Amino acid sequence: MKKIFSIFVICGFLANAQVGISKNQPTSTLDINGSVSANYRQVTATTYSIVTNDHYITYNGTANSTFTLPAIGSGASSFTGRIYKIKNISAFNITLQASGGNTLRIDNTPVSTFIIPTGAYAEVVNNSNTTGGTWDLSFITLPKPNNVEIYGTQLSIPPHASGTAPVADWTGHSNTAYDTGTGTDAWWVISKASTSFSVGTGFSNASRMTLVYEYQGTPFNITNMNPSLTAGNNSSFPDVFIASFVSLANNGTSGKTRLTVSVARVDFIGNNGSNNSNWTGTFLLNLLLARKVY
Repeated sequence: MKKIFSIFVICGFLANAQVGISKNQPTSTLDINGSVSANYRQVTATTYSIVTNDHYITYNGTANSTFTLPAIGSGASSFTGRIYKIKNISAFNITLQASGGNTLRIDNTPVSTFIIPTGAYAEVVNNSNTTGGTWDLSFITLPKPNNVEIYGTQLSIPPHASGTAPVADWTGHSNTAYDTGTGTDAWWVISKASTSFSVGTGFSNASRMTLVYEYQGTPFNITNMNPSLTAGNNSSFPDVFIASFVSLANNGTSGKTRLTVSVARVDFIGNNGSNNSNWTGTFLLNLLLARKVY
């Protein structure tokens, strides 16, 4: 009887002891001094139901995919604390969803699905709920951002104030006919100032114009930002222009971003019969803003 009692004491001690692997004095319930191996699976299917013995899943398919987490319950069907790790190395998105109409908790507002974009990684852990938000997105890593942020748009170059069909110069956005874009992605022509050609002995100055554009959306972060400008012509006129950057500053209305540009006509200077180089058409200004992020 004494021996049987001793065995029960030892078994009870072992059942509650801290266990060490490659460690003589464990300090946690399970203390591992070394590497850990878990199940790895690579998936290429456009739909995949995650199973109970999955742990680390890599997606490398050729289309968008939907991953569905296991159905959970209580008792033997309880997965509380279970963790799945999902990496997307494809060029497509993974839509992660819970099963049985349950949801995912990212913050205090559960969501039905979560998109894991290309290059991203997510860890999801099952909580103690049996309905509603049953899985927590505990760790999310997005892919490394590009070194450069790029914004592109197309602006208007209005007619010259001294052409054969002139459009008067203005300030204070008093002429809205040459604004471009819509909503918060609109650019206003705040002012235009025309300079006529000048030709004399030994010199010829091109027809040119200084334009101030103002972006109507949230001001750009102009730190390390560099504009690139090219003039375009989609009309029947032969005009050719060059565009030069003057300034970019958040000094417009309520701190809006303003871009100042100088454009000049370069296909000819002066008079050409009944025509002159002070242009009368409306032309294009292609704008590319590139900002170095890091």
